[in-house]
Amino acid sequence: MKIAILCDSLLLKNSLEIFLKDYISSYKNCDIVISDKKIDTDKLLAIISSNNNADIKKPFSKSSLLMDLKKIYNQKKDNKNNKIKKLDNKKDKKNKKDLWLLTRKIDKLTLDFRENLIDLIKEFYEK
Repeated sequence: MKIAILCDSLLLKNSLEIFLKDYISSYKNCDIVISDKKIDTDKLLAIISSNNNADIKKPFSKSSLLMDLKKIYNQKKDNKNNKIKKLDNKKDKKNKKDLWLLTRKIDKLTLDFRENLIDLIKEFYEK
């Protein structure tokens, strides 16, 4: 788990850096961004605040912080795996439909060829 910290509060930022020193990463390479406000990001965002709707509530201990982050990270992995499974299911259904259509076309071509071949043989022997 790689974490980037983007907090306006320097005290909060320094505390997080001390607690999470083994997990700190650049924004570009991170899995989770911790911020004290909502920011627009394509990464998983964990808001840290004293509000009830915060992902990580203040005050926090090192162990509670790590537990909250692992919970958020695992939820992200589960959501990603579910999305992949849904995409795979859609692909499977499309592949089955495509295979069925291909089989139908081959059957039609084979039947047409057989009929044409029989007609040709009949014409040859009727002469």
